[in-house]
Amino acid sequence: MTTDTSQRRLLQRLFQEEIIEVMKVQDSGNYGLAGPAWFVKTVSGESVVLMPGSGQLPETEFWKGCRQLFGRDPEDMSCYEKTLELLSTISDIPVPKIQSKKELGGKEYLIVEKMRGKAMKSFADQPEELLVSFGIWLAKVHRSRTNFFGNLAKTKTEPRARFHDHLAEVIRTMTETYPVDSAVRRMSGEILEELGSLPVPKWFCPILPGMSPSRFLSGQGNITAFVGSRAYVAGPRVLDFIGLEYLLDSKSVVPFLKGYRSILEVPPMSAYRKVYRYFYFLLGIPGSGRPRKECSAPCVSHDDPDTWLAQPELFEPPSCPDNTWPTYFGTYSDYDTYFSPDHWQSFGSQVVCNIW
Repeated sequence: MTTDTSQRRLLQRLFQEEIIEVMKVQDSGNYGLAGPAWFVKTVSGESVVLMPGSGQLPETEFWKGCRQLFGRDPEDMSCYEKTLELLSTISDIPVPKIQSKKELGGKEYLIVEKMRGKAMKSFADQPEELLVSFGIWLAKVHRSRTNFFGNLAKTKTEPRARFHDHLAEVIRTMTETYPVDSAVRRMSGEILEELGSLPVPKWFCPILPGMSPSRFLSGQGNITAFVGSRAYVAGPRVLDFIGLEYLLDSKSVVPFLKGYRSILEVPPMSAYRKVYRYFYFLLGIPGSGRPRKECSAPCVSHDDPDTWLAQPELFEPPSCPDNTWPTYFGTYSDYDTYFSPDHWQSFGSQVVCNIW
């Protein structure tokens, strides 16, 4: 077991200046990490050291699922770097800047700026302006369409047409750990049959499995930073809304939608809700790890799939005539282009009706 002294010595090797203070981030999951994170203070200021996941610890169901479906390896820091690069082009909510990166013992460590604010505990009961800005920010992330699913560093990708085939394989693998007579195993056959007839969504973009309010920092009624981008992947936009139905309530969803719909319309969800919710149940979302019996309000008990699937539905888009959505949303454009601010400057914040 690593002692505090040896850990401090390791951290000191990452800095030229003497470290004055070190404090471990109590919940490294807030940073989307499989490994630990440390606040480090030197004479020049404060930073956060992000470490790769430890291969000595059992991998959680969350990271197993993300690795199998999206090729998202928590040990690979290049995906995190790519995500920060993309999100930094959206000025609405700041993300940490990478100050430096170093390799020690064959592992890469990232040193990023420490962001101001306190981790949010819930999206409920937040100021309307905060939720509107959250909706705008998420829509701008979603504008970056991809023709693949996988990790954002593109070290592992597959054509989006294969998404449901691959998802079925992952569901079979993840349910094998449950007893044959369990509710999870009994439901898996029904889920897989329904998945086999579902059309693959047409809108793929950066998404965040396990989105949580604790990944956002806030202060004085505003979101001051987003610090939980380690798990970002490319996948169907619908999945983000599946997760949000467990994090928002009937009150907070209204200003969120006001912001989101100033940029994009929400995707149709009714056909995908049951299957995608079941997959998120297997991941242990909200949060990471195996399904657990308790979680913060407004999310539901996470001890059985029936209770999980019964969560109230918050999203369903209005009907949009086929000729109301602009052609530049109807075709694929590489996400590197979509994250260029110059690309969007001419479009403004018009409401767009679109499909999937």
